[in-house]
Amino acid sequence: MKKLLTDEQVNAFHRDGYVIARGFYSPEEIARLQDKAFNDPNLYANAWDKKDASGTVSKVSLWQDLGDDLYSMFSRGRRLADSVEKLLGEEVFHTTTKIMMKEPRVGGAWEWHQDYGYWATDNYHLYPKLVSCMIAINQATVENGCLEVLKGSHHIGRINHNATGDQKGADMQFVNEALKHHELVKVELEPGDTLFFHCNLLHKSNQNKSDAPRWAMIPAYCAHSAKPFKENSLIYRPLEKVDDDAILAWQP
Repeated sequence: MKKLLTDEQVNAFHRDGYVIARGFYSPEEIARLQDKAFNDPNLYANAWDKKDASGTVSKVSLWQDLGDDLYSMFSRGRRLADSVEKLLGEEVFHTTTKIMMKEPRVGGAWEWHQDYGYWATDNYHLYPKLVSCMIAINQATVENGCLEVLKGSHHIGRINHNATGDQKGADMQFVNEALKHHELVKVELEPGDTLFFHCNLLHKSNQNKSDAPRWAMIPAYCAHSAKPFKENSLIYRPLEKVDDDAILAWQP
């Protein structure tokens, strides 16, 4: 059965800039993702090392093309894509999927930023009609560097971004002012929980100083009315959806 976001969750997303769908994926589905990701040498082989302002590293593996692999069964799944279409009110396509690998004791921070802060200029999206979907592969806690968001900050609009370590961070003059007006929420997730967040939502994560890893898969989608008006690093491809039983039916 397709498990879409409810109307109440859609309203919360537009008000707050994010919504958490608890248990969006079943334990059996997440067990398959864990088994694949934790035993996939290609994730490390293809990962980028991204330093934060202090020089501590987080690893990110990112791709645009979707196929018939297990990761694509999540990114192409109707449950996820149709929920984003319900949020944006129109047909969407997949932009990227990435797996964030924040390792125990060494996983670096992600500085305050908006995804649209650099997507707009790097990928030529005219309108901020993009949503990221953070699927918790394992538990995300304050101790292992869970995501932190400024509730409702997507209403501010795009803030200028500058280089911060290997990352692009939002202008801290605006972030510091936003902190006075918007509630800071620490997004703790259980495996299978999924965070949907707007591309202008200010968010960050702290270093992982715990003994537990913090891994997440983040497919991102764009409304057709905001597809790139100039081809650069992102190439537009229509999304070929699969039914939700494809995750458990998938065979290597």
